[in-house]
Amino acid sequence: MTRYSSLFFGLIILLAGCGQKDETKAPENAPVVAENPDGLTFPVACTPGKDCWITRYMDRDTGPGTSDYLCGNHSQNGHKGVDIAVADLGVMATSVPVLAVARGKILRVRDGEPDISARETEGGAPEGRECGNGLVIRHDDGFESQYCHLKQGSITLSPGAQVEKGQQVGAIGLSGETEYPHVHYMLRQNGALIDPFDGKPTSESCNAGGGTSLWVRTPGYQPVVMLPLTVSATPPDRAEVWDAPKALSRHAANLVITARAFHTQTGDTWHLVIKDPRGSTFFDKTATLERGHQFYYQYMGRKAPQGGLMPGIWTATLTASRGSDYQDKQKIEFQID
Repeated sequence: MTRYSSLFFGLIILLAGCGQKDETKAPENAPVVAENPDGLTFPVACTPGKDCWITRYMDRDTGPGTSDYLCGNHSQNGHKGVDIAVADLGVMATSVPVLAVARGKILRVRDGEPDISARETEGGAPEGRECGNGLVIRHDDGFESQYCHLKQGSITLSPGAQVEKGQQVGAIGLSGETEYPHVHYMLRQNGALIDPFDGKPTSESCNAGGGTSLWVRTPGYQPVVMLPLTVSATPPDRAEVWDAPKALSRHAANLVITARAFHTQTGDTWHLVIKDPRGSTFFDKTATLERGHQFYYQYMGRKAPQGGLMPGIWTATLTASRGSDYQDKQKIEFQID
């Protein structure tokens, strides 16, 4: 039997402004139902939980703590919007459309800010430009929408332009004070921040399901927000964890799988299995998370055997569990040439 040297890496990464632990028990999944046919269109042309992910909700804790609209922990202190992310910079490069949630008029626009992670700029975004590229739309009944972190050059509308519900107004980007590709969406009515998930002002504390959603269709609530697995030949550092996937050669020195998630908790377990094109197990290990974090990634894998990695289609399956309360399975297939 060939013996491989094992690689087992664990690394925590905290995003800017997110250095809080997540230890509150997450609420049960909110159902995905048509609640308000005349409500707001989701701000991104995507399917939440499939090709985009809600990584943070508006903070509904009126004190120094943190709470989302269901009294869970999927926010951060003082967070004023809803963050909707895509998997990586490669997806961002395809220009994922950001949409007008309702009919309205463009009030303000800013474009021209570069799509650069805040970790790569000395001191982060310039003061007053933390939103990056963005725009504000005035709707009926005193409502306004604000969008932040849009892709440079993706805003083609000018102040005064009329927009229709569902019309593209930009694309997801990496501009301003952010470290990963997403849009930060805010809703106001007569100047007061409104949580679109229950229609309540953010000045009101959460009520674990009360209120009425303002969305046409309300996305389900995920206890842990698991992003797609990624494959690489070397362990990614914190500047590379959002990079676009790259092809892997049979001559690669290692085979590394990286799992990423928002809102992990102490005691969560991640079980990774990698199988080669013959269906034989190349790697099988379980990791128990020692702390909870708003964002966490862990990379696992092995050194390539003598003679290189087997060409063909490989599979990697990650099972994430939180006791008996929650389980999620991520699976990818990838080609090695």
